[in-house]
Amino acid sequence: MQKNKTQIIIFGALAVTILMNFQRLIMVLIDRDNFAATIGLTIEALMLRMLIFFVYAYLLLSFNIIWKDKWHPPGLGRKTFNIITNVGLFLLGVTITTIVMANFLSGSLENRQVFAIITTDFLIVHPILLLLARFINLNFQQQQIILEREQAKQSALQHQLEALRSQINPHFLFNALNSLTVLIRNKSDRALAFVDQLSWLLRATLLRSEDDFITIQNELEYLESYVFLQQERFGEKFKVDIQIPENWKKELIPSFSLQLLAENAIKHNVVSTNQPLLLEIYPNGEYLIIRNQIHKRRDATEGTGFGLLNLSVRFKLLKKRDIQINQDKNYFTVKLPILKNEGHNN
Repeated sequence: MQKNKTQIIIFGALAVTILMNFQRLIMVLIDRDNFAATIGLTIEALMLRMLIFFVYAYLLLSFNIIWKDKWHPPGLGRKTFNIITNVGLFLLGVTITTIVMANFLSGSLENRQVFAIITTDFLIVHPILLLLARFINLNFQQQQIILEREQAKQSALQHQLEALRSQINPHFLFNALNSLTVLIRNKSDRALAFVDQLSWLLRATLLRSEDDFITIQNELEYLESYVFLQQERFGEKFKVDIQIPENWKKELIPSFSLQLLAENAIKHNVVSTNQPLLLEIYPNGEYLIIRNQIHKRRDATEGTGFGLLNLSVRFKLLKKRDIQINQDKNYFTVKLPILKNEGHNN
């Protein structure tokens, strides 16, 4: 993108330079002797004038498109710095052009007349360059928004594929089918409900592959199905305490986010009668809090961290806010900034 900006700046400076000097160039070419005798404007003087205009236009566009976002002296407001720099470039351009042209022209124009002409030209070209810089910046901002949306879609797709793998991987299916086998062997009435929940969970995973965001209500339905299957495996040793007001359930969160955090808790902690695992989900300010007590498994393997990293990227790209992860001696806590229902899926 930096290379594209530089190219646009060069072409923009060249276009403005030609625009401001085109009429003079035509008149000098048509009646060179008269202009040279009257005001000393030769083709050489005009070429020098165009070179100065080009350098000035290039510097002004470069500052307003690239440099002003990188240069910001401490103790000086950004707007104040931008205004001072633009005014400074204007005065510098007028001064240098006046000095050079006054010494280069051999006609009858006095220095004050040269200064007046140069100042008028710069008063015309300076606003044009500022408007051009503004237009270019808006164009690049729009391109950046489009790029971020595409990146978000790709990130969301990666996350959804990872979530799909985590649901249908051999370990998950093995544990689920093992629990089902026990229920069938014991002729339990819960076997049919277990099959229904497992079928619903896998079907929902496939259907949600196109959704970047879903309501908390829909995510809770997915989580409850996942928890149902896990509780068949762990019984009362695994519990989820959900305290979410009804008015929060219409807010949007990334799909599969709660299930991912529940899965992480089970993966990294002991789930036993002596050390039951409690997952708490509740609102606090602008955040949805998901936390669990830490009972680290001795055989726990280090994960890739892909799930939490992906969740973080999706929040930063699509909401400009990041998740917060805190861990102390007792609790592992994830704070998810709540997404307002503003049509992020459009």
